[in-house]
Amino acid sequence: MGRRRKRRKTIVKKTVKIPTVFECPRCASRTLSITLKKKDEYSAHAIIACGTCGLLDDEDFTDIPAIYQAVDVYAKFIDLYNSGRAKIKSVSESGANVGEGT
Repeated sequence: MGRRRKRRKTIVKKTVKIPTVFECPRCASRTLSITLKKKDEYSAHAIIACGTCGLLDDEDFTDIPAIYQAVDVYAKFIDLYNSGRAKIKSVSESGANVGEGT
């Protein structure tokens, strides 16, 4: 008598995706988006905006290499926000700047 052939199990490798939406440090909701515009190889301009609380920040990062992504900019923004050096503006729902705030 012959044995049944064993069926080979397929191993599924899960790939880790880099996040595109982050947690806002002001309102703690996951609606913070980062738009990254690279000027040249060693500098970039980042627009950081929260859809819930209206947090808006325009930063010129001179130490961001071309391989950095939005995750790296988010880490630098959190450091600036916690130290109080971030240039934060508030945006109302109409889209106009309300004023400076932290």
